[in-house]
Amino acid sequence: MKAEFYFDCHKYICSLVQVDFVKELKIKNHQGFVLAVKQGEKMGLLGKSRHNAKQVDVSKPHFYNVIKAAMSALELETKNEVILERNRTIADAEEMIQQQNREIRVLNEQLRMLATKVEELSRENQQLSMQLVEKEIIENKINQEIDNFPATEEDLTAAEIEQEIGEAEIIHEIAQLPSQNGGLDVQLIENLPDYEGSDEEEESTGSDVKSVELEIREEVEFPGGETEIKRLPKRASNKRMRKKS
Repeated sequence: MKAEFYFDCHKYICSLVQVDFVKELKIKNHQGFVLAVKQGEKMGLLGKSRHNAKQVDVSKPHFYNVIKAAMSALELETKNEVILERNRTIADAEEMIQQQNREIRVLNEQLRMLATKVEELSRENQQLSMQLVEKEIIENKINQEIDNFPATEEDLTAAEIEQEIGEAEIIHEIAQLPSQNGGLDVQLIENLPDYEGSDEEEESTGSDVKSVELEIREEVEFPGGETEIKRLPKRASNKRMRKKS
């Protein structure tokens, strides 16, 4: 560590160094002479180099005052160095605080943008939910109207055709029964309506109604050539025919 000071209108430069594990004070005047004094000793060296220096008594008033001024300058320089280091630390801390403040402002801006985005997404989600509910209500209304819509004449005709096809398939299956069952005699007996309300139903519906019964007879042959016809349970089928206007 070095320091400059003035004594008796002359400028001096002093320093404190480590020599042989002992601190040594060096004071250089404006003429280039150096006074070197080790800590705790009363004798020092004075000269422009250590080889041709001479010993002097540093307890004399002139040398003592110069040494005292040099120690004060070094102490003041040490304090100044401490103050400068503290100021540098404070400046670094202030710079760090400013940097953190800038980062905080950036984060706050990002949070604000995210909050705005979340609010927009929430509104869009609500709108989509309302649209889905409205769509479901409309679909339910359409389905209800379709269910309540009366069947057309073409639909009824198609249903009658399917029923006739089903009856024809039943008759065909009966005809294909094996012959070893004793012989099956199938007859279609057309029963005309014999109740009083049939005419009224025909007039109200505008259609002719025929009831068709399937009678299955089984012919059984006994020994001696005698045969007996045995009736099986009837299968009835109602056949509805619509008059076309």
